[in-house]
Amino acid sequence: MGSDMDALMLRSLQGYVRDTFGPQIWQAICCHAALSVETFEPMLRYDPGMADRVASHAADVLGRPVETVWEDMGTYLVTNPRHEGVRRLLRFGGSSFADFLHSLEEMPGRARLAMPDLVLPMVTLREIGPDQFEVQCQSRLKGMLRVLVGMLTAMADDYGTLCLIDPDAGDCISVRILDSFHGSGRRFDLALPEK
Repeated sequence: MGSDMDALMLRSLQGYVRDTFGPQIWQAICCHAALSVETFEPMLRYDPGMADRVASHAADVLGRPVETVWEDMGTYLVTNPRHEGVRRLLRFGGSSFADFLHSLEEMPGRARLAMPDLVLPMVTLREIGPDQFEVQCQSRLKGMLRVLVGMLTAMADDYGTLCLIDPDAGDCISVRILDSFHGSGRRFDLALPEK
């Protein structure tokens, strides 16, 4: 059976499509993919590679490249208010975007504090020059690298940082910071706001 990541990717894809394009489009994708279910549960196990297959069908229905679907979903996971926990987990990485990049290797351990059984893909960072980085993401899920591209892009905006983020043909993402103080960024407080 598949891993936790298969289930989380499927559930996230479902939420992204439904919230962005509406439930009818998600139903059309499920029909196009000949799925027996329309709702994916993050605690269940699905066939390995199912997330990539469903995303391919989503790309067909939406009329956009599958890489764009995954990147947009990564951005959605950081920017959608219903996923504030994801943004908070990522922002604990540091006070600047460069600090955040340096914290990426710690992310699987931090995520396991919230979900002990979750096994995230291994991410490694290599600093290749001043404000130039290479992020490597090793995952059997084809879409994972592009999800990470979307998340990195959203986090750069969150920090107010202008940068170039380019995935290569393999499992690496090139990140070049052009201006660390390009914008004001979104406010972030360590303590959750009182309701």
